[in-house]
Amino acid sequence: MISKIPLRLLRTIKPMNVTRVFAPFCTQLEKVNKTGQKLVKIVEKELKYEKTNYVEDDTAIQFVEKAGFQLVDSDSNHEITLEKQVGDVKVIVQFQQRQPNTDEADEEEPEEQNNKQQNQEEEEQQESHNDYADFTVYLQKSNGQILCYECTTSQGEVNVNLVSLIKDLEAHKKIPRFERGLQDYSGPDFITLDERLQLALVDYLKTFGINDELGAFIEHYSLDKEQRLYIQWLDSLTTFLKN
Repeated sequence: MISKIPLRLLRTIKPMNVTRVFAPFCTQLEKVNKTGQKLVKIVEKELKYEKTNYVEDDTAIQFVEKAGFQLVDSDSNHEITLEKQVGDVKVIVQFQQRQPNTDEADEEEPEEQNNKQQNQEEEEQQESHNDYADFTVYLQKSNGQILCYECTTSQGEVNVNLVSLIKDLEAHKKIPRFERGLQDYSGPDFITLDERLQLALVDYLKTFGINDELGAFIEHYSLDKEQRLYIQWLDSLTTFLKN
């Protein structure tokens, strides 16, 4: 039961002075429009810069033709595929766009000479570790058997990380590279194999045109693909902001 306030107390209670504040709706809208206009100018400037400085490299197509590959590259897909037929084996090379290696360390002010000399070797090793591109090679025989090489290329040097036999090509392609082999046994780490077996597997791969020259192409083209996708993203962002 709610008790009533005594009349003598009710007389002593002073009414609260409540000031109603009505924030005009247009205030928030004006902020949105103002920041939106600023963002549009920045995005358009960036888009113009990227389009002006982007130069299509004809040597990439020349290499593909020389190596006998067919290039499959769509603007709506981040995957790039190289294909060719060698005897009864279909060679499929698949990779993605990659982010360029940042050069922040080069743009910063140099530190004290002693510290710079001390850290130079470590920085070079880190930069080399970051500047690489992953790719997968499928060797598909006409009888349906598929041998898969998981590779990495850095500074034009190809390294094999894993060799496995797979059953379903399309299903395997859909598995993220870092998850492959987690559910089923796909073979040991390549580096743990006997050196003679490692060399024989690499030599066999090279006979299909998977060499350091191809590795250099993948490094270059994966960056070019990233640049084109970035320009496409900027263009779409401009359309969203202006419409």
